[in-house]
Amino acid sequence: MADKLSKETDPELGDGFQVIRLGFWVDEEKDENWRKQMEQKYPSEDFRREFLLEPVGSLDVRPVFGDYRKETHEADLEWRPSVGRIIYRGWDFGKVHPACEFMQPNGLEKNFIGEVAPDNIMEEQFVQLVLAYSNQTFRNCTFVDWVDISGRNVDSWGNSSLKTLRSYGLQPRGREQHVEDGILQMSKEMVLHVGGRPYLMVNPKRCPRLAEALRGGYKRNKKGEIIKDGIHDHYVDAARYAVMGATFQKGKGWDTVQAKIKGQYGKFPKGGRDLRR
Repeated sequence: MADKLSKETDPELGDGFQVIRLGFWVDEEKDENWRKQMEQKYPSEDFRREFLLEPVGSLDVRPVFGDYRKETHEADLEWRPSVGRIIYRGWDFGKVHPACEFMQPNGLEKNFIGEVAPDNIMEEQFVQLVLAYSNQTFRNCTFVDWVDISGRNVDSWGNSSLKTLRSYGLQPRGREQHVEDGILQMSKEMVLHVGGRPYLMVNPKRCPRLAEALRGGYKRNKKGEIIKDGIHDHYVDAARYAVMGATFQKGKGWDTVQAKIKGQYGKFPKGGRDLRR
């Protein structure tokens, strides 16, 4: 396998240095069976970059979720009362395309089984639509609400998305997270399997806009940066909040998150996302 060892001169380092790239194949203990196991654990783009040393994702605009497949990740999923009555709601308050994605967890499974995604609607009306849909579709369920922490931002009239949710008796939860952390987690849950199915699945009839975004509507540009088109990103963001909330925390109320931030920065920042560490 030595013929696959790659040597190249790095122009930035000069002629006195040479870069040697070693793939997994130089390790005699890592055979094709090992490769197949690793391919099941990593998103395909990560596997090709890290293990096969291939340049990926830099040539053209491409889908963020390259491993998402309609035939694999979509099914006629329904709410299953026998599994439980806990439903996660991920909220994203887009000005034109707000979204609320409904997810039922079941162990490692995360099933997206509902969506409220109207267009051009006032924030309070949007909340009313979500609550009406929740009561009609998921009767007698307990809802765990996860939101973007920028929802605390106050407008010139003193209103905020969090205040709106609280005015309806909801207890929104938020956590500090980078977008790429959530994307990585969702990507992993698309390639990991339990009981013969991916961790993360979507009902395309009940969540049509989320399904469209995951199929390829949500993209990266040539530099590898996520394209915020004001449409598909809202549906993925809402789903991401639910996934990250269910995966890493049983839940911290916004008051707890706010107290933590205040302790870190000495005051509660008004800049929304623009926190400086």
